[in-house]
Amino acid sequence: MAAILITLYPLLCVFVPCLIYVFIRARKPGNHLSRAHFIWVILFLIYLNMVLETTGIGTIWDIGRYDGIISLDKINLIPLNDGLELSQILNIFMFMPLGFLLPLLWKNYRSLSRILLAGACYSLFIELCQLFNNRVSDINDLIMNTLGSLAGYLVWILFRRLFPRTGTRKELALSAHEPAVYMALSILSHFLLCNWRWAVSMLYT
Repeated sequence: MAAILITLYPLLCVFVPCLIYVFIRARKPGNHLSRAHFIWVILFLIYLNMVLETTGIGTIWDIGRYDGIISLDKINLIPLNDGLELSQILNIFMFMPLGFLLPLLWKNYRSLSRILLAGACYSLFIELCQLFNNRVSDINDLIMNTLGSLAGYLVWILFRRLFPRTGTRKELALSAHEPAVYMALSILSHFLLCNWRWAVSMLYT
């Protein structure tokens, strides 16, 4: 049971603020939260949480746990300085769902520029958060993650041509920047709320 709670804890840190936003926006006059849209939002949040868990971003609770607040020697700003590694190629596949889901679910994100901006910004903030937990913040990850968003967008274009009715599904968004809010809240809430050391101490002591 304790292991399950430890697994669910970071997920709840992401879900609770985002769902509060969903229900606040759904109460606005003229907004309607359909069951289908709510399910897609849940799946999108699960995906965002999986990205955060896979990348292992730092939190505010990591400050002071290592030699310094930020280790400059763990910042790489030179693209492909050590060649292309398998982990960097896998980053492309990790961000492909982002480039696919955004245009599939939100009409405002059916442009290449918005997909690239969303992928680059989400990846950038992940890399910045990694500065606090002694992980390497790498320009290569930023590039590969952005390329992954591009690849996902190209898959969506192909999907739209093969299945035009599904690929251009019309869903009433809760706001013009709904997915951007989810992405921002997922990182911010994880950074501020996810204190896994505290959770472990509470469950095992």
